[in-house]
Amino acid sequence: MDSLSVNNRKDDEMRKSFSLKKGFYFFIKANLLLICMVILFLLNRSSWGGEGNFIVGIFIGFNELFLIPLSIVACFKPQTKDAKSKADRRIAKNEWIGAGVAFIATSILSLVFLAVIPYPSTLLYLILITNFMVAAFSVIFHNVAIGIYEANVYSEHKSVMDYTFKYIAVLFSGLNYCVQITLLNLPLIINKLVAVIFVLLLLWQSFMVGGVFD
Repeated sequence: MDSLSVNNRKDDEMRKSFSLKKGFYFFIKANLLLICMVILFLLNRSSWGGEGNFIVGIFIGFNELFLIPLSIVACFKPQTKDAKSKADRRIAKNEWIGAGVAFIATSILSLVFLAVIPYPSTLLYLILITNFMVAAFSVIFHNVAIGIYEANVYSEHKSVMDYTFKYIAVLFSGLNYCVQITLLNLPLIINKLVAVIFVLLLLWQSFMVGGVFD
């Protein structure tokens, strides 16, 4: 009788940990981000090379091939703390200013690629490159990378400088964080395999951004 009740509790825990809503929400958020990336391409449509349309199509297709199975994994994602989302709070003036400063600083930094990629598509290239570097670090130091991101993004912020670093962290490592936090649900070997695939995908996409404008 005791073993039966234990099995029932395990089944209840499995049902509670699995949620199609969480997977669907992850898929929607990921595709909204993908749309923003495509917009950064389209803003420089007049500068595309002869194979620009084809490369952007490949860019979108391979992203979807990665996102669909990852969204299934996200269905098993543990519930996150409500305190982290802070979706119900008002955005402070310092946060608006910090976000603006972070965007301007990122834009200026991205101009180093202006010789081969027009602005604002340089933003996409910079974001992919920085997330690639953090993702490569995460293959070995998975929990450390997650901890650093959460310390920068989810800790209490008050000053403009605090919010500036928060949004720089979001831009430079937010993609990687969303993937790594989802991979926590997978066994270690599969986790590392998918993490390596993600690193290679980011690197390949970075080269593709330049290829659009050849």
